[in-house]
Parts: sequence; C-alpha cells; structure tokens
Amino acid sequence: PGTPVSPINQNMNALRDNCCCDFGVVKVTTSDKLVTFKTKPPPITKDMLSICNDPYTLAQQLTHIELEHLSRIEPEEFVQAFVQKDRLDVSQPCFSDQKKKTTNLEAYVRWFNRLCYLVATEICMPAKKKQRATVIEFFIDVARECFNIGNFNSLMAIISGMNMTPVSRLKKTWSKAKTAKFFILEHQMDPTGNFYNYRTALRGAAHRSRTANSNREKVRLHHETSSS
Repeated sequence: PGTPVSPINQNMNALRDNCCCDFGVVKVTTSDKLVTFKTKPPPITKDMLSICNDPYTLAQQLTHIELEHLSRIEPEEFVQAFVQKDRLDVSQPCFSDQKKKTTNLEAYVRWFNRLCYLVATEICMPAKKKQRATVIEFFIDVARECFNIGNFNSLMAIISGMNMTPVSRLKKTWSKAKTAKFFILEHQMDPTGNFYNYRTALRGAAHRSRTANSNREKVRLHHETSSS
C-alpha cells in the first residue's frame, strides 16, 4: 500500500495542478467563429471553489507554496538580476561571461504570473453574473487572509489578477459583489509614495512577529518580512 497523503498535501497538490497549466494563444479564423458561437462549450469539471472553498485554508496553502519558492532563491540571484538591468554594468567584461544564476528567481516570477492568471480565469469561467460575483468575493476574502498571514506576494498576485482587463471590464458582475474589503486591500498595496502604505504594513508585521506568543504565529509573520 502507498503512503497516506495528508489533507494539506492534497490541497497543495490540487492547487499546483490548477496553477501549473500552460496558457497558449489560440488563433480563430472567420470560419471558426461561427462554430465557436453555435457550439456549447464543454462543462467545467473542476474549479477552485470545488477544490477549496475556505479562504483561510487557501491562503495558508498559498503561503506554503510561496515559502517553498522563496527558500530556493539564493542572494546572488537578486544581485545578478539587478546587474542585468543596468546596461552599463552588463557591458563590462567581468559580467559578459557570467553564467545565468537566476533560475529560482524566474520560477518565483512565473508562479506569481500563474497565480494572477488563475484568479482571472476562475472569475471569468462562470456563465452567470451572480456566480462570477461569488468567485470575486471569495478571492477578496482569500486576499484578506493573505494580508493577515503576511503573505504579501500572493496578496499582490490576487489583486493583479482581479485588475486584469477580462475581469475589470465585468462592470455588472462587480456591481453584484461586495467590494469594500477589496478597495481597502488595494489601498494597502498602492504604489504611491514609493509604496508607503505597503511599507507601513511591513513595519506592523515586523512588530507583530516580535511580539508573537506562539511559534505558529512567528512562522507566518516571518514570511511577510521575508517576502519584502
């Protein structure tokens, strides 16, 4: 018999399956458009809410994945990434022959982008406005839990996904959703003033980490200071 899989591992595996799909560009010709509009789309067999409908649990699983990615990134990857952005430094001989060492950092960026697309896709999939509004409210709650845990990277990815054009243009859907918490979270991540609000939140997170009463609290809050 195989090794039993814990509920946490099951949730993480299901989340990875949803996030690791590849996105491709489909070219539709004029003749294909008639078929597209007349043919009923295949039923959706699996969505995020059917896998995990508890915002707190999903925020925890996202944090586990974030920490897994973050733990693989070495300091020199950040150094090389910054060096590559400076054309003057890149042109220097000492950097021209340097081997690429930003694989883990790039994987972290890809994870962020996939989470953005996952959020946007999950919101756009339901056919009815009320269902889409429910998904929007769910991800707002997930984003709020990420903020409370200190997972600012997933928080920013969720906000970015909800601000993608296919989602933001759904005006009637947004009108049916409770969005007060979303606008508060957007305000917290506002880039104005060199991310002043975000930096203030980080200082608060660092204070909570120092005054945490349990190891469980310290582990969560340590992530929010690490992900800055």
